[in-house]
Amino acid sequence: MDTATARFYQDNAKDIAGQYESVESPVAKYFPLAFVAGGRVLDIGAGSGRDLAHLLRSGYDAYGIEPTDGLRTAALSAHPELLERLQAASLPAPGLPFGGGFDGILCSAVLMHVPDHELFDAALAMRALLKPRGRILLSLPLSRGEGLVEQRDASGRLFEGYTAEEIQLLFVRLGFQCVGRWNSDDALARTGTTWYTLLLELQSTGSLRSIDQIEGVLNRDRKVATYKLALFRALADLAMHESKVAVWHADGTVGVPLMRIAEKWLMYYWPIFAASRFIPQSQSEGAGDAKPVKFRAALTALMQPYREQGAHGGLGAWHLDWQSGRLSPGVQTQLKSALRTIAETIRLGPVAFSGGALDTGTVFEFDRRTGLVILPAGIWSELSLLGHWIADAVVLRWAALSERFGYRQAVTSGDVLPLLLARPDPERATMLARQAYERAGITRCTWSGRPLKQRFVVDHAIPFALWASNDLWNLLQADHQVNANKSDKLPSAQLLSARRLAVMEDWAVLRAAHPVLFDRQATQLLGSPPADSAGWADAMFGRFREAVELTALQRGVERWSI
Repeated sequence: MDTATARFYQDNAKDIAGQYESVESPVAKYFPLAFVAGGRVLDIGAGSGRDLAHLLRSGYDAYGIEPTDGLRTAALSAHPELLERLQAASLPAPGLPFGGGFDGILCSAVLMHVPDHELFDAALAMRALLKPRGRILLSLPLSRGEGLVEQRDASGRLFEGYTAEEIQLLFVRLGFQCVGRWNSDDALARTGTTWYTLLLELQSTGSLRSIDQIEGVLNRDRKVATYKLALFRALADLAMHESKVAVWHADGTVGVPLMRIAEKWLMYYWPIFAASRFIPQSQSEGAGDAKPVKFRAALTALMQPYREQGAHGGLGAWHLDWQSGRLSPGVQTQLKSALRTIAETIRLGPVAFSGGALDTGTVFEFDRRTGLVILPAGIWSELSLLGHWIADAVVLRWAALSERFGYRQAVTSGDVLPLLLARPDPERATMLARQAYERAGITRCTWSGRPLKQRFVVDHAIPFALWASNDLWNLLQADHQVNANKSDKLPSAQLLSARRLAVMEDWAVLRAAHPVLFDRQATQLLGSPPADSAGWADAMFGRFREAVELTALQRGVERWSI
């Protein structure tokens, strides 16, 4: 506590204690919401002992610290039951009072007396006193009626003007989540004074938040190949576009199928390996050592039959054959070999070593029994919320790392970036959809319901610019002018509801025309194969609508309606 402030409370301890005891606690009503029944709770800045005594009466195993001798004396006089439960200590360095390990901390009307340069240390100290999932209930002034001069009142007490948002951000950065906020009037009825109360729960007991762990791996981990970047890019893509692939575990972890990650890697590295010039993807490749990327040979062999079938070594042609189940037996064998080698590289490389440079240690594990890559649920959540930004950052770092590996070959990040952004060309997929609609003879626009008076266009329901998805479920027939008006916007929630049956009718046409391709792509959206029963389209529409709404919210995309 600030020295001048501590002196004021010591000199006026008796009067201040009397004021506190004359009114009911303004935060006691939150105790049942904030703290587990019978839990071990520490009152930081216990003052007159009013709140600490209330906690004890309510059945909590409560303790308190108070730096002012006079207030501790007054507290024990008014509440003798606090004997052996009240110690001298204060923020920002309270030590480990009563052995620490608390389920909850009460910190009411205290932090405004902590100087700004000590605030972080104070928050960190409170964090260290909590058990995992422990909670902090704290209150601070929202407004003050009296004026301050250089953050001090007429009595010389320090009143830092910490806003609720500032305090919340500080604790979020330390691994907390804000689970409650309330505003209230001043218990002592001081004119113009109001308070805010925050309830914060410790989500992470490590020294890093999940987003910091991600950044730590991308920025600090040693990289002798592009593997760690490829792993995080794959996880971000899956979290954004195939969230149902995740298997949630009760221990706070999430499992993601290793083979689905391997399939993503195959798509990322194909354009790089198909480039007209050699693009090193490891330190040893750049140095010219006879030790290429482990799966380069297997993937190159898989690419060979398609090299002359379009851009990027026939990526689009191969992808469509693969998704449609049209690969020849020989190519299927090559695909299995390539995916097996890629999966082994992922398991023995980035899964085993990502996070090795962090204080929290490695962040992934592999479960051989289930074939799942295991990661903390917090990291998966961050990838789900920020995957678009993380993926973009990873692509840029991947290009820069490739330039570093390939400086002997005069490779630049500008050479690599277009390869990392390459996608199967949409024309092949849209042609399949067009042919299916033409054969079915549907003559209405999916979005407007109007008759198609001229040749229709195939519309990406979720714009290609947002999802880069040529999956059949995303390809709906539309009037040319309607499609032009929609452009790269997302359909509104009202329009989706209104045109639900038309969308499902289009899907039925596409599934009948290309059952293997449609079901494979639908499985990636749903997380499991679409059912053979009549309700398959309803389940799929729910997931489709979820994808549209989350994309709109997370990307700030303009909505569109007829």
